[in-house]
Amino acid sequence: MEHTVFRCRRFCVRQCAGVHPVGTDGLLLGAWADVTGAKRLLDAGTGTGLVALMLAQRTEHLEGVQICAVDTSAAARACAADNFCGSPWADRLQVGGGAVERYAEEAGAHYDLIASNPPFYVEATLSPLDWRRQSRSARSLGAEVLLLAASALLKPSGRLCVIAPPLYGRQLVERGAVCGLYLTRLTEVCPRPGGAVERWLVQLERSPYAFERSRLYLYTSEGISSPEYRALTKDFLL
Repeated sequence: MEHTVFRCRRFCVRQCAGVHPVGTDGLLLGAWADVTGAKRLLDAGTGTGLVALMLAQRTEHLEGVQICAVDTSAAARACAADNFCGSPWADRLQVGGGAVERYAEEAGAHYDLIASNPPFYVEATLSPLDWRRQSRSARSLGAEVLLLAASALLKPSGRLCVIAPPLYGRQLVERGAVCGLYLTRLTEVCPRPGGAVERWLVQLERSPYAFERSRLYLYTSEGISSPEYRALTKDFLL
């Protein structure tokens, strides 16, 4: 059974059966990740391909850009490939192999930017559905796996950008330092002023010297989209 089509200003995302649908996390990551000078980009755990498509739109002014998307789910890879073919940037988007750690061993390529919206739920009882287990459980793409792959695949000046709950984010920051990847940018995401931080947007790099910290509220206290969120996503959301 097909899900709905998520429509952005410049492209559409067909939400396929058995693939985690478009959500706020992916929209935030795709709009927030630093694409400055990035010509080789990797979307790890692409799902529908949303983040890769957003990165393609944001880098369309650069020549020679290539964006690869990987996912452990065959259904997700097929869904992303279909969405890429229907986009204005089909010539710079491709779907790679499955697990990012295997891709890191085989790719032989080095990236300016790796973006990931990884599964992060830690559940005692896992879903019997393969697609739901892969798209939700942190066992599918844990912090250590992602960091080891990023360490192997990033160029010396490359960046790893991830959105995750604070617990997963802290694991990335703490374990990243062991892998030689250091926190250089952190945005704490809250639903509204006074609310708890629910997501971290994290950027890790090989150089530990720069650091930028900010906070993003998705809604105002009146329950409408915040000016900051609208500004971040204005090129995508209708």
